[in-house]
Amino acid sequence: MPRRSCKTALFSLVGSFLPALLFSVSCVGVVRAQGQESSLENLLDEVFREQTADVRSLRGCAYTQLTTVKDVGSMQERFDPSVGLGLEWQLLQVNGKDPTDKQLNDYEPKLRTRHPAVLNLDFIDRDSLQLLDQSQTDLLLSFKVEPNTSESLNQHVSHRLTIHADTGQLFQLKSVASEPFRVQPWLLIQEYESVSTFRFEKQTASSVLEKVTFKLKVKSSERTLDREVTKLFSDFDCNQLSPGEDPKQLIDDLDTPVPSQDILNPVHPTNR
Repeated sequence: MPRRSCKTALFSLVGSFLPALLFSVSCVGVVRAQGQESSLENLLDEVFREQTADVRSLRGCAYTQLTTVKDVGSMQERFDPSVGLGLEWQLLQVNGKDPTDKQLNDYEPKLRTRHPAVLNLDFIDRDSLQLLDQSQTDLLLSFKVEPNTSESLNQHVSHRLTIHADTGQLFQLKSVASEPFRVQPWLLIQEYESVSTFRFEKQTASSVLEKVTFKLKVKSSERTLDREVTKLFSDFDCNQLSPGEDPKQLIDDLDTPVPSQDILNPVHPTNR
């Protein structure tokens, strides 16, 4: 296979994994306790129930994002939609230091990114959910992803969901391959792990995405791709909503999945 077509196929394949597991997580919010007589099925109904009335206001919340790419560097950014469309992102630090004039001038924020307070569990096949373990506080369940996400993720990757035993609050989503696997004769996934953790946020009165760690090592006949990316979300502020914002434009911008190339080929922070 020519080098160009091999690279294109690699990005296309791995890109199909990312939207569902890296930044596609879900609208859970605060779930009321069901009482001792509640069944697991009823609890899961609460976990997956969408609270669409809150979605628009959640998208208006400001937050800080710290992205760290192993062996590359780190970048801290602030998202604040109250400043107006096209100006929402601000570069705060590069590798733990204030950005230089050149870094500020070269800074090009990614406009298409999912808001960590707006969550989505549509990629989970609800019929596949099974209870694996439980404690006084936690329930651990296994699941499969919907077939239209990627069948390879069901064949070779195990998926786990951890929720609060009484309230259904989402704690963690974890997907990991226990051993290397091939998705094509020439393409070997040597390592795959995606872990998303969540917490209750007072500012949004809901569960928000707190941290994402994604590890991927892929080897083909042409090259090896080795990435470890961590994103931390903090400092939520929902008090500075812009009265003049265009809700439809804001929704269009924040609903668009992150392009896979943005994760697979992160630009070195010092060059942005």
